[in-house]
Amino acid sequence: MASTLQPKTYVFLRSCSQNGTFDALGFESPVEYCASYSTISVACKCSVSSVLNVFVSQDGTDTNRTLFYSQALAADETFYKKIAVAGLFFQIELTNPTATEGRVILNTAAYTMTQFASSTFLNSPISINDNTNMVRVANSFHMDLVRDLHADFQKVNIQGVQKTIPTPGTEETIGLGRNYTIPSNVVSNQVIANANDDPAGTGARNIRYIGVLMDGTAFNSNFATGAGTGNLGINIKAVNRAIVSSTGTGLKNAGLMEVEESTTGNVLCQVLAGENSSHCAYFGLEDDKQLVIHDINIAGRSDASGIVKVIEITSAGIEYTLGEFLINTQYQQFTYTLDGLISAGSFIKVNFENTSAVATGDILINVNVNAMKCPLINSF
Repeated sequence: MASTLQPKTYVFLRSCSQNGTFDALGFESPVEYCASYSTISVACKCSVSSVLNVFVSQDGTDTNRTLFYSQALAADETFYKKIAVAGLFFQIELTNPTATEGRVILNTAAYTMTQFASSTFLNSPISINDNTNMVRVANSFHMDLVRDLHADFQKVNIQGVQKTIPTPGTEETIGLGRNYTIPSNVVSNQVIANANDDPAGTGARNIRYIGVLMDGTAFNSNFATGAGTGNLGINIKAVNRAIVSSTGTGLKNAGLMEVEESTTGNVLCQVLAGENSSHCAYFGLEDDKQLVIHDINIAGRSDASGIVKVIEITSAGIEYTLGEFLINTQYQQFTYTLDGLISAGSFIKVNFENTSAVATGDILINVNVNAMKCPLINSF
């Protein structure tokens, strides 16, 4: 006759437990009703080798039971496991293959909770019979970063395009037209080359600059265009991206647009004619952000052979080379894993050095550093 369990969060099953002598014939519990419970736990230690069997039954009789779980236990082995029950009734059996009397501690309980607590540590081996929780992942962290769904984490693509050959023996930050260096703490200027890039013109009417100020904070500001040199009124350390935000009937910027250091003319960003956005392969960090760089993709060719360099610049201006890659007249495309961390307040840039004597010719090099910007203290 099967007994009935009352639905509680947890109940100890005395009828399915044994503490004391382990008979030579083993131990077999009555068939217990368990429809109100989802999980049973079994803890066992026996002085002789044994086999733990868990049976399930749909009608409450042991004649129609089905073996659901079985585990051989060595003498004096400490065993504990939670098992998700799959029937209206279950039964515990502990057989004694040696037919030798011993001592046993067998405790069985039932739970309404389905969550399994981990019984291992991070460096523990995992057995094929260890409990698992089935988790269906319905989203991708990477895709969520791209969709800007994380307040404290940001997907970053440091992308640059090199279209001109540097002077032999020199190097340029790809897409910037010169080698990026940390500017002085002075106000920044906007330099517009074409008169059509004007608030009333056919070209770019407004442009948005995104980057880092000299005080280490982020900025994201929209400015009106206008031919000539204009004072932006802010001290910029890095322009990570520039985007034309509104245009006239031409739908694109008519000429070259740059941001430069007001005292020296040191260029911090440029948007080539007709491109509507910058393609300068460098990135500056705020004082409270880090950059995890995963890999770099490089594609292109050059009539002037040279080296693509990935460089970290500390806030003190010290440069460290993270990788170097040969570029020649043959088109090539490859991805290189970097897996590095750029510290808060630092920079990363990708340069092309012309190591040949060739000063003119065709060149087209595209680079993209795949990265993630994150806070200093992980907020996961």
